[in-house]
Amino acid sequence: MKILNIYFKNINSLEGENRIDFEQAPFSDTGVFAITGPNGSGKSSILDAITLALYGETFRFDKPAQHIITQHTDESFSHIEFALGVDKYRSSWQVRRTKDNPHEVHPSEMQLLRLNNGDETLATSPQQVCARIAEITGMNFRSFTRSILLAQGDFSAFLNALDSERMDILEKIISTDIYADHKKNAIDKLTEAQKQLAFLEQDLAAVPLIEPESLEACEHDLADFSEQTAEYQEEINRLKQHQTTLAETSTIKSQIDTLETQLENAITERLSVQKKLDQLAAAENALAFRADIDVIKPQKHLLGQESAALDALQNELKQIQATLAMSGFDSNSIPKLADLKNTPESFTEQKQAIDNIRNQVGLINASWQSEIILLKSLATQIAEKQASLAEVTAWLDGHIIDQPLLENFPDLDGLKNLRLLRQEFDEKQKSLNKWSKSTSSALQKNKDAIDGKNKKLAKLNQELATEEKKLEALAQGNSFEQIEDLLVEQKDRVKAVEELVGLANANEKLAPQSGFFFGLFGKKVQPDRNVVELEQELEILKQQLKREENIRLSLEKAISNDALIARMTHDREHLIDGKPCPLCGSAEHPYGKYPPAPANSQQALLDQRIKLKRLTAEIAQAEQNVIWAKKRDDRNQASNTQLQQIKSRWHTLCNQLNITSSELVIEKTSAIKQLLTTESTELKNIGLLLAQYKATDKNIYKIKGLLEKNTAIVNQLQIAVQHIDAEWQTEPHRLAENEGGAAKVQQEEQELIAKLTDQLAQLGETLPAQGKEGVLIDRLKLRFDDYQGYDSRRKSLSEEIEVLLTKQASGEVQIVSYKQRLDEFNKQLNTEEIVGLHLALVEKQKLIADKESQVNRLKAESEDLDKVVADKIAGTQFSSLEEIEQALILLLSQPDVTQQMAKLDTNVSNMGSELNKLHEQLDKAVHESKLTLTLEEIELQLKAVAEKMTIAKMEAQRLETIVREQKQYKERYSTLLAQLESQQLSVQKANAEVAELSVENGMALRRRIQEQMVERLLSQTNASLEKISGRYYLRHKPSDRGLALEIEDTYQGNVRRLPKTLSGGESFIVSLALALGLSEMANNGRSVDSLFLDEGFGYLDAETLYTVVNTLEGLRAHGKTVGVISHVEAVQKRFKAQLQLVKKPNGLGELRKVS
Repeated sequence: MKILNIYFKNINSLEGENRIDFEQAPFSDTGVFAITGPNGSGKSSILDAITLALYGETFRFDKPAQHIITQHTDESFSHIEFALGVDKYRSSWQVRRTKDNPHEVHPSEMQLLRLNNGDETLATSPQQVCARIAEITGMNFRSFTRSILLAQGDFSAFLNALDSERMDILEKIISTDIYADHKKNAIDKLTEAQKQLAFLEQDLAAVPLIEPESLEACEHDLADFSEQTAEYQEEINRLKQHQTTLAETSTIKSQIDTLETQLENAITERLSVQKKLDQLAAAENALAFRADIDVIKPQKHLLGQESAALDALQNELKQIQATLAMSGFDSNSIPKLADLKNTPESFTEQKQAIDNIRNQVGLINASWQSEIILLKSLATQIAEKQASLAEVTAWLDGHIIDQPLLENFPDLDGLKNLRLLRQEFDEKQKSLNKWSKSTSSALQKNKDAIDGKNKKLAKLNQELATEEKKLEALAQGNSFEQIEDLLVEQKDRVKAVEELVGLANANEKLAPQSGFFFGLFGKKVQPDRNVVELEQELEILKQQLKREENIRLSLEKAISNDALIARMTHDREHLIDGKPCPLCGSAEHPYGKYPPAPANSQQALLDQRIKLKRLTAEIAQAEQNVIWAKKRDDRNQASNTQLQQIKSRWHTLCNQLNITSSELVIEKTSAIKQLLTTESTELKNIGLLLAQYKATDKNIYKIKGLLEKNTAIVNQLQIAVQHIDAEWQTEPHRLAENEGGAAKVQQEEQELIAKLTDQLAQLGETLPAQGKEGVLIDRLKLRFDDYQGYDSRRKSLSEEIEVLLTKQASGEVQIVSYKQRLDEFNKQLNTEEIVGLHLALVEKQKLIADKESQVNRLKAESEDLDKVVADKIAGTQFSSLEEIEQALILLLSQPDVTQQMAKLDTNVSNMGSELNKLHEQLDKAVHESKLTLTLEEIELQLKAVAEKMTIAKMEAQRLETIVREQKQYKERYSTLLAQLESQQLSVQKANAEVAELSVENGMALRRRIQEQMVERLLSQTNASLEKISGRYYLRHKPSDRGLALEIEDTYQGNVRRLPKTLSGGESFIVSLALALGLSEMANNGRSVDSLFLDEGFGYLDAETLYTVVNTLEGLRAHGKTVGVISHVEAVQKRFKAQLQLVKKPNGLGELRKVS
């Protein structure tokens, strides 16, 4: 959890709005910053703002809403944004003073938002916010304050305290809630273990295992069905092989039939092509006529085209003449072209004029038809409206009795209101009579109550006087504050005497013990030897070891020489006097005549090695003696120092208690315990006196409260009697007013009834009884609405009919106009069409004459060409020009026909060879297969075997699934059984732990929980120490006196020493690690990256302060940001980033500077 920024207003002594952004420089550039300022400037208020925004609480006030708002301000709020992983959140707290009483405040308001993608509201009330914060961060208010506020100062005292005092200090830091939490965790652990055990038992019971005999039967059945499946598969393969052979035979036969058909077709086609080749040989003489045909053919084609065009023109001329000859055309009525105003130049112009007139006729005809349809629609609507008007008129004539309702509707609502008013007056009269009776009764009752309360007041005054005398006797002239001060002083005195007892016990344990028991059994206590003497002896032994080591090396060399001499013995016979040795070059050979004397060097080396081992053991023992002597000296020095501190504290306490005497010394523990008993008895007496004083004072306070309460009740009763009496005096006036109002309403009711009787008689109704007016009003309103609706309908229908008749007359006039215009345009169109036909007739006659002349010319030219070609054909095998053309066409295909003939010859030859091969394959297949079944029989057998195999395979799969699942179930059963046994052990262990909590007495339980807490704290502390320094580790040493701690220094060979031997900077590092360890314990495994250290550094020297600042800045490498709260100027100068607070003249603080 990392705090990003805080924004707050009017928190304690910090007046106004303030914002601190820890993501901006300089806080983002360093791992430590200082919150500086004088005492009372509001440094700790910043921590209050953080806890208020998150939990709505502070660790300094029980009711923050009443104490947190700055004086003379109306509201206070605090907003905080923090990050947890990748998620960002904003939590806010706000409170306002009430307007009526500035000393009271409204209930506080809280809200929690998630800021990742927009603002998502998570909680809107203090309870919900606290619950969600605990869920998100894993920390409640108590855990958070331990995690964010490092109690380094408390841990510094914890580190340097006596072994017997450390556990009490640690318990004070962590609070005693750990014992209740431990019990709750043990019970929760047992509940969870039992729940898990129940789940495992349910899972174990749910495993569907079958009997082993059934499983074995399933496995045998599975093997049988698997064998059947394999046999069926072999049968299917055999049948499929037969099926394939039959299919191949059928395919070969089909190929033979197809190939024979293709061969027959190829032979037939070859005969046809041969016939074409014979025709081509005879048609070669037609090549001489190719030029003549090329001339004649275009000429005939052109003649045919012109003849066809002439026929088309003649047909068009006949159609025009037939049209003019129709009975509808009067040739006499056709005007001459010269008489027309706009004489057309051609038939095309005349056709365009005709089209224009036809368009006009079409438009007029469409408008005419539209008007006719509209006129029919109007006639239909008029008929319908007239029919509706007749129905409405008939209904109105039948309900003429309802017509007066439109002019003068009966005032039945007024009658109803008057009757209700008269009923109210009657009820009021009854109420006044009833009030008169109850008022007289209440007046008497209140007077009796006043008398009873006065008697009770007299009795309370008597009791008050008795209690005040009793209180005076108990106090004996002392005030309550003086008795409380006396109790506090006696408590301090008892604590001091208890400390004296503890000091005496500690002195008794640390004081040197006599040698009585050792002397009693004849043992002499050896005096402790000096460290210097032991070190000198160790040095002598080491020198002796070096000498003996040199002797060992010499013996090893002698053994090597003996071995060399023995190996060279047989070579001495080759040495000759006067000649040099081949190895050493010496001319003299002394060992040639007299061999060297034998020696036992190996035995000497063995003895020397045994001596070396003995010396090594003596050196190790000497080194251990030196270490033990050093530890003994350190222990004796620490014990002496501790004894001096104990005796110094003893004399200080004796002087404070003023009990110094020759009889009361630290060695006499019994006298001190007797003094503790005396002081404790005196403390109990004072406490009993104070309790009696409080009880008597409480009774006095209670009696005074009852006196005030009863006096107030008497005053209230007297005021009530006066008020009742005053109201009783006004009763006659109210009765008179009620009677006059009732008479007036009754008169108005009679007048209205007379009027309504006549009106209702005209309508056929009678006057309704009281309470029935609404039914008649609804009925008359319904009649009124019906008559008014029909009357309005008659008026609207009449108006609509008049409008429709007007439209009908206008439409008839328009239809006549369209008819006249249509006749005129039709007459004009007829005239123009006749003129157009005459123009077309003249043009066609001219075109036919020109076309006949051209056709005659082309015929003459064609006849001449035919005559020339006929003369050439005479004497040849051709009888006509068409035969020559066919022969020429046939000659064009001669290369293709020749190629086709060669291809057909090749195909016929290949088909014959292929046909022979297929016959051979068919004969071979029939000979080898020896089949007795047809293809249909094989298919039926295949289907039957396949169905049997499918059934066997399905049954095998089913059995295989059962066997496989049973194996899985068996494995799951074994696993669950093992888990169940393990969980049963866990439940037994948790149950035993809960039972121990119930059986153990308070002290044993506290001691065991404390040991667990210390182990966790030291583990977390050493993890923090490893990150911060990498040198020191805090170790727990077994001790009967309490919690004994040692510092392990890795730079000094892991030597352990007392915490008091640490320097100021080293002590700070270890105590800071303890504080960080507690923070990690409290945050439930969640990382807390923003920490505050509320501890002064004024006692540190410059060098130690430098070490402290470097250590705190080093926390940034581990993701930590630490804020140090201090008012020491020397400390302020050492921190680059600071939040500076100043104190204003009015005593309030102000966040002046962020640097």
